[in-house]
Amino acid sequence: MQFTQNELYMLVNLSSGPLWLVGADLSGARLSRANLRGADLALCNLQNADLRGADLEGASLRGANLTGADLRNANLKGVTLDGATLENTRLHGAVMPDGSVVG
Repeated sequence: MQFTQNELYMLVNLSSGPLWLVGADLSGARLSRANLRGADLALCNLQNADLRGADLEGASLRGANLTGADLRNANLKGVTLDGATLENTRLHGAVMPDGSVVG
């Protein structure tokens, strides 16, 4: 499933609870500063997505494709990254699942 930027904006900003977007195609999505706490993004295609400053605390990115994604200054505390592809992912300033910050 692929979303337009407008549909994605509405999903993220009008949601009353954690999002469930398992397997969605979010490649190239602009999600900077989005509140994605607790979202289930397992198996999502987030290739080249802009997630700068996004709050993903407690989210599942299990098996997600994050190739080339921009996660600078994102909150990844408690995120599940098992099997995720992180090739060329920008992580400077990101809070990692264990609470450490990428320098």
